[in-house]
Amino acid sequence: MTSGRSGIRHLELGSRDLERSRAFYRGLLGFDEVEVGAAGHERRPTAWFAAGPALVKVVELGDDRDPGTWADEDLQGGLRHAGFKIGDIDAQMRRLEAAGVEVLSPPRDVLGDVRIAFFLDPDGARLELVQGNLRYEHVESPALVQAEADLSLAPGDGARFDHVGLTVADLGATLDLWCGRFGYEVIGDIRHHDDERGFLMTYLAAGGSVLEVFSFDVPTQAPPVIGPEQLGLRGIGVGAHDAAGRATGPLTVRDGVVVEVVGKDG
Repeated sequence: MTSGRSGIRHLELGSRDLERSRAFYRGLLGFDEVEVGAAGHERRPTAWFAAGPALVKVVELGDDRDPGTWADEDLQGGLRHAGFKIGDIDAQMRRLEAAGVEVLSPPRDVLGDVRIAFFLDPDGARLELVQGNLRYEHVESPALVQAEADLSLAPGDGARFDHVGLTVADLGATLDLWCGRFGYEVIGDIRHHDDERGFLMTYLAAGGSVLEVFSFDVPTQAPPVIGPEQLGLRGIGVGAHDAAGRATGPLTVRDGVVVEVVGKDG
């Protein structure tokens, strides 16, 4: 769970109005806007925000864009949501509601002994707040569980990037990619035993963040087509290196940073 390992470097989102997104991510979520080395190469107005172990990249696309074929359905493949840890979820959600943010589900205690809430950013990206550390049904790495416990947030602590949720059609092939190619490690898993779809959540340590993998015993749906004009969740930037720090392939890499990787599940 250290930032020096391969992991999620940034979350990318599409925005209609960059100033409105700044008011949301900087003003409401409290992330500092930062400059990065890639800023001069962006073709569109772009803002970067420091969110703990990863950056949030927001790209302005204009008023005439939409979320495309992304659906609020966990059986749809690809990115489902982005999650942020918070010290006091109820206080933060009250602040978001007072600002007119669209809340999908208010804070509630859920399987895994955490408290969660879901809401939308100004352009429809599905975001989650999480308070507490997960209690896994099966633990694969006690050391990684302890590393999560060591990062526990106090009530006064602000939000920090924690994970992205990803629905996949083939869990084995997904683990071959992320663990075999990228070097991520399985922390543990949680099964929803009362879900007739056979819903399993598998958690991978991705540097200082987590990849939350959704898999099911029933067929999943095709992932949305993510194009250059896509609003909302657009992708993640990842780093991939071997033990000696060399960039691994076959990937498109510049200065050790992955420029673009398209996975089997979109």
